[in-house]
Amino acid sequence: MSSDNPSYPISTSAASWFDSSHALHIRVYSSDGYTISERCNDGQGWVAGATFPGSQSSVTVWQDSAGEHIRLYVTNENVTTEYCSDPGTAGWTKGSYTQP
Repeated sequence: MSSDNPSYPISTSAASWFDSSHALHIRVYSSDGYTISERCNDGQGWVAGATFPGSQSSVTVWQDSAGEHIRLYVTNENVTTEYCSDPGTAGWTKGSYTQP
């Protein structure tokens, strides 16, 4: 792979969970060095999700009585931004994470 070719993924992070109906959900976040692209599989095949500016990502998911909460941490130009996907909130919002 060439770091000069933005069509090649250079980093990937993933998360999965089972919902209350025992259905498997998978999220994969891949970077071409400039953009993080989300791919989603909720049991009906893979679909494109959101995109975020950045070169690296990490992700975590947890469940509570409201549903699934996803936190995606994206690094872009030495700054890490937290993106949040929560039940009852449309799309992604920026979180409160700050770097030391």
